[in-house]
Amino acid sequence: MRTEPPKILKVTPESGAVNVTDKSVMFEFDAIVSDRSRGSTDLAGAFLVSPHDGGVSVGWHRDRVEVRPKRGFRPNTAYSVTMLPGIADLNNNVMRVGTTIQFSTGDSIPPFAVHGRVFDWMAERIAVDAVIDVVRLPDSLPYVGLSDSSGQFAVGPLVPGPYFVRAFMDNNRNRTLDPNEIWDTVGTAVTDASPFVELRVVQRDTIAPRLLTLAHGDSLTLSASFDRLLDPSVPLTPASFRIQAADSSRLIVARVRTQAQHGLLSAAVDSAQRDSITRAGGAVPSVAPPMPGTERTPGTVATARPSLPAPTRDVVILMDPQSPLRTGEEYRVTAMNVRGILGAERTSERVITVPRLDTTKAPAHKP
Repeated sequence: MRTEPPKILKVTPESGAVNVTDKSVMFEFDAIVSDRSRGSTDLAGAFLVSPHDGGVSVGWHRDRVEVRPKRGFRPNTAYSVTMLPGIADLNNNVMRVGTTIQFSTGDSIPPFAVHGRVFDWMAERIAVDAVIDVVRLPDSLPYVGLSDSSGQFAVGPLVPGPYFVRAFMDNNRNRTLDPNEIWDTVGTAVTDASPFVELRVVQRDTIAPRLLTLAHGDSLTLSASFDRLLDPSVPLTPASFRIQAADSSRLIVARVRTQAQHGLLSAAVDSAQRDSITRAGGAVPSVAPPMPGTERTPGTVATARPSLPAPTRDVVILMDPQSPLRTGEEYRVTAMNVRGILGAERTSERVITVPRLDTTKAPAHKP
């Protein structure tokens, strides 16, 4: 029984060919291949034709697979046809590596492409197998690609001009952006070089954020949560919040941090306190060991991260020590012109009452 995956014997037309008149691309293998690929219901999911115009038709012929656009190849156009990993023979030996060919129905193949990297923004990590649409303007001809295991992609060959780039996580593998799939878009231009773009996919909403809940921490701290993600490129500042007591007097906001920033700074303060205890010869509080898999090994390279921090719904409002929150008092908190990821802004408000201290409890017994 064969134990090696199929091998490609020949692809017609050959990569780099120009003035191509073939109506399809034929992949020939050294073994009979299955009529469906790993992770897809049919072979169509194993091939990308770029640019694509009306879908792709894939025909199975035992040891050959024929790929063509449903509307045919356009004249004077450069194409890339990609066979993705996942083709298998009848013994279920799977090809782990794909291949891409380029050819042109005209007399040349442009040397340009749109390069980039896709991040899962909320997770702050690379996004693998994101669908990339690169749409040529103004005729809206769509080119397509996928991000690789490093989150990177190259979509082309492209002629110079303006392009609209979109990335999304295709959860149901239908190559279409559906509701609840995370996405991002960016505009770029191909001039005399191939541009590089960064896309940060996340759930996006055209509705502006609204102040949802408030929580009292201590006399100088309020935690605020919004119902939608905030734009991290326009961070909230003390001027973003107005806090009024029942007598209409205004409290002074000193700083506004995201919940993540506040947590990091609190951890840094705790670390500094432990260091001071050590220098004084005291006992050092115990620190939990790192979670398995999070330890840093000397010499390792940090994983690529997006250029902007992950968006958040939660912030911490820090009061000036001269105007603390008082127990038993009611405060009206107004969040002004808070901006969502897609740019929509809203002013909203909530009321919070700082609870009184419970003086009925007996003090803890001290030995």
